[in-house]
Amino acid sequence: MPSRQKTKTRREKLENREEAIIESARAILNEKGFSKTTMAEIARAAGVADGTVYIYFKNKEDLARAVLAQFYDKLTETAQTGVDKRSGSIAKLKFLARHHMSRVMDNWRILEMLPLIDMKMDSYEGSDLYKLNRAYVAVFDRVAERAHEEGLIGSGTPLWVLRDMFFGSMDYGARTMLLIRQDDNINWFVDNLISTLFGRVEPSDKRRADVVDRLEAIADRLEDKL
Repeated sequence: MPSRQKTKTRREKLENREEAIIESARAILNEKGFSKTTMAEIARAAGVADGTVYIYFKNKEDLARAVLAQFYDKLTETAQTGVDKRSGSIAKLKFLARHHMSRVMDNWRILEMLPLIDMKMDSYEGSDLYKLNRAYVAVFDRVAERAHEEGLIGSGTPLWVLRDMFFGSMDYGARTMLLIRQDDNINWFVDNLISTLFGRVEPSDKRRADVVDRLEAIADRLEDKL
């Protein structure tokens, strides 16, 4: 029994150390970018020796993949949690849009790494990152399918077209707002995006709906900081 306990403790220490390395890498990569980040400074930030990092990750590209995998995993988890808290397809879609744009704008240097780490078309499909991305967009797909059942989406619109318009618009919008330093316009952008893609939905009390949207956006940001 004691030996089992020691084995478990050793495994937990290894897992905690790996998590510390990934978290340190995420923070530094998001601050400085891939090319300006070194494995040595990641090791220092994680409180381990330089060589220890290479026990877990063979090189910086391998560590970057782990950071991206963690990002997508948490992105999907928080997206689904937020969707489950809301009722009505429009409310869910607005949340997903705000959630996506805020994460993209807060972590743009992390996402900037995607083209740098074996993201060629012939190797991307079937990769771990591809599977993580598919799991994430599946959250949108389920909401969009529900919106279609409610008559908010025309029957002639393929789901993949709607998905690409939804995420593509936000990725370009986030890039533009970062360039012109208008990151406080997320709600305005989301309202226009949802209105364009799904038609203008007029609630019975629009003023109250606007207040609810603002409160939900504030709550989302507070949850991010916890």
